[in-house]
Formats: sequence, structure tokens, C-alpha cells
Amino acid sequence: MLRMDRYLTAAVLKALAVIALCLLTVLTLFTLLDELNDVTPGYTRAHAFLYVLFSTPRRLTEALPYSAFLAVLVGLGTLASREELTVLRAAGVSLGRIYATAAIVAAGALTANLAVAEWLAPAGQTAASTLKLRVARGDGAEGIRSAAWHREGDLYTRIDAYGANGELLGVRQYVVEDGELRLSRQAERATFAPSPQGGRWLLRNVVETRLAGDSATVATVATLPWHSEAAAPLLSAKALFDPAKLSFAELSYQIDYRRREGLDAARYQVSFWGKALQPAAILGLVLLAVGFVVGPLREAGLGARLTVGATVGLGLKYALDLFGPMSVVFGIPPWLAMALPVGLCWLAGLAQIRRA
Repeated sequence: MLRMDRYLTAAVLKALAVIALCLLTVLTLFTLLDELNDVTPGYTRAHAFLYVLFSTPRRLTEALPYSAFLAVLVGLGTLASREELTVLRAAGVSLGRIYATAAIVAAGALTANLAVAEWLAPAGQTAASTLKLRVARGDGAEGIRSAAWHREGDLYTRIDAYGANGELLGVRQYVVEDGELRLSRQAERATFAPSPQGGRWLLRNVVETRLAGDSATVATVATLPWHSEAAAPLLSAKALFDPAKLSFAELSYQIDYRRREGLDAARYQVSFWGKALQPAAILGLVLLAVGFVVGPLREAGLGARLTVGATVGLGLKYALDLFGPMSVVFGIPPWLAMALPVGLCWLAGLAQIRRA
């Protein structure tokens, strides 16, 4: 049985390596063509190639999960076309054992994909998106000019720009209590000072105006602590990025902050649950692939298996992309909206296995 497991694993791994490389190459070429056709003033071919290079880890995380599904379909399908799976089943190997072996390979690929998605891809995507934002806004290397608002209780903060070293540039703060402005503050910049307790923000070159009745008091200070629960990842240029391009940790920061302040977190929750349920979705696709290779696609050629695999994989992706926005529009819990296509995938896989 162990020899059989190794044989099946080798067949799936070989297919996984080839398919992942092919998918990554195709996605990279399409991305490069899109970037070369970008007509943003100042966006040169050198910028396009750098963007493609920096964003390659993120494209790998997009390609690898579906590559695992296609690898099972192609790797086991090749064995089925040579009647090797038929011999194994005649020798007493159950479909459950075949699925478990394929699922372990897929789970290993998903684990590696998670590591890349959490550590390598965010850094690369940050560099790529920051490069494009700077060119689009005509910014230099010092930072990105893009106004954003941050709310924390009665304190409203406007950030004019994000510095390349994590600084906040052009910080304006307003304290509003009972519908009246109580304090206005302007700072040239804000820097984050990490500490074992989490760290704090420090405003520099501050002009502060306090309002009380008909009087106003103006004070100028060189530095002023900003007591905030917002950590550096929350107040960064990543707040300008598409939620789908953020890591689990960054999504958690945004969701916790928005819940705490009573703000809408639906877009970030959709992305979070889409990432969280992806392993379950891919393992459901693997179950469906096993049902296909021992059923209707047992005698099919490589082209037919790839066509079916691409159709099913794209169908699931489009369903997830459709149900996510629907949850925002119709007020469906994001976890439920993202779980429905995954559940349907598992039901389809179980139905196909029962027919085999």
C-alpha cells in the first residue's frame, strides 16, 4: 500500500509541477501585456516589467490551488487511461484511499501556497502596487499622495500621504463631541514607535487648536503622542489596496478595526472567508476529480480532461466571485455566501463518487 501511495503521489506531483509552471507562465504573460498597454503618463516599460516581477508571488498563489486540482485530474487520469487505476481497484484499493493520497498532495501544495500568500506575496504586491500608485499620482520615492480618513471614537484623522518608510504625512485630526468640534490638530508627520506593548504613534511639528465655547487656544509642540489602538499595518498604504490582495493578518486588522468603530467590513470579510475556505474548495474539487477519472473521463484524452478541469475550476471561481458581492448587496453573512459554492462542490464530488 505504501508503494502504491508513493506511485500515485509521484504521478500527481509531476503533473502539478508542469501545470503550475504553465499556468504561472500564462498568467504572467497576460499581466505583462496588460501592463505594457497601460497608458498612464510616466508609466514606462521598465515600470511594467518591475510590476510583473514584484507581483509574481501573488500570481503563484492564484495559480497553485487550481493547479493542484488539475494535477489530480491529469495525473490520475493518465493512470486511468492506462488501466492502472482499474488494476489497483481490482486489487482492493478503495476510492477513499485513492482520494486520501491525492488530497494529501493537494494539502501540501495548499500549505506551501499559504506560506507564500502570507509572507512573500504581500511584500511583493505592496512593492508592485506602491510603484503603480506613485507613477499614477506623479509621486517621488518619498511616498504616495492619497488622502484617506481614519475614525477612532470621537477622533477623526485625515492622512494626506504615506511615506516610503511607513510615516504618515500631512496628518490632520478633529475631535467631535455631541456634534460640535472640540479640537483641531495638524501635524507634519506621524511615526510609529514599536514597543513590547504594541507601540504608539508620535505626531511631529504639531499645531493644536482647542475650542471651548467662544474661545480658542492654539499651541505648537514639536512632538505629541497619539494614543491610538491603530497599529502600523492598519494605517499604511495597504489601506488603499484591493482587499483581495491583502494577507490574512492584514484582513484581520481591517475587520477588527471596522467592527470596533461600527463601520462596514463586508468587503474585507468576503476576502477573508474566500481565503479561509479555499482549502475546503480545492479538496472538494479533488474529490470531484477522482470521481471524474474513475467515471466519465476514464478513457478520455489529455485535452478533454484539461477542458473539463478548466471549466469546473473557472465555474467555481466565478461562483465565488459572484456570491461575494451578492453577500454585500443582499446582506447575507459573508461566511455563508462563500460557503455555498464550496458546499455545492463537495455535493457534486460525492455524487460523482457514488456513480463511479
